[in-house]
Amino acid sequence: MLEGDVEFYLAQARRTGGPVLDLACGTGRVAFPLARAGFDVTGIDSAPGMLAIARDKQRATGLKNVRFARGNMATFSLRRRFGLVVIAYRAFQHLLTAKEQRACLERARRHLRRRGRLAVHLFDPRLEFCVPSAPPMNRNRSTVHDPTSGRDVSVEVVHRQTDPLTQTFAESWRWTVTRDGSIMQTVEDVLRLRWTYRYEMRYLLELVGFRVLSECSDFRRSAPRYGAEQIWLAERL
Repeated sequence: MLEGDVEFYLAQARRTGGPVLDLACGTGRVAFPLARAGFDVTGIDSAPGMLAIARDKQRATGLKNVRFARGNMATFSLRRRFGLVVIAYRAFQHLLTAKEQRACLERARRHLRRRGRLAVHLFDPRLEFCVPSAPPMNRNRSTVHDPTSGRDVSVEVVHRQTDPLTQTFAESWRWTVTRDGSIMQTVEDVLRLRWTYRYEMRYLLELVGFRVLSECSDFRRSAPRYGAEQIWLAERL
């Protein structure tokens, strides 16, 4: 997440009045603050594990105005329309082809009422990391301590493969769980993302029937800046 992102989405929800659709909602990091603010929220994610955590959190909070469903953000279909659709923290970049990205935007538009808004967050690609020989970014991540279990979790990016032709990269991540200096568990996974250039994202939005309202490089609404973030706000025509 980035500083100010939840507040940004809350401001857009207040402007549109909701309801809100949170695509690739994960465990509800954005959905729950919106629901606590009084908005009706639907979260969609393709990962059963993420949804299980979100539903456990919902039961614990007792919130009735937030619900979660399993679905693909490029193919989902719901029988309602929304005032705001959110695709937070670079989740859009898990769609690995321009075709999938366009399909996602078309689905989002279809589920918005007229003049409804779409908020999308991507990173702005730095060219030195877009070549085949690019090293992993932030190879060693910070260690997180779980006070309940007494365990520490550290993450290392051990390998990166970049394909400039498809604008994609795959990074192998290794999680190590330790307690009192002893390794308890090691897990490896692969993160695959597609980077999208600013002009390309603008064309995609306009192609499917959106009008771009703003393009910023952070959630303080700073002007576009190379290598920072892409925060798009668009309106359904």
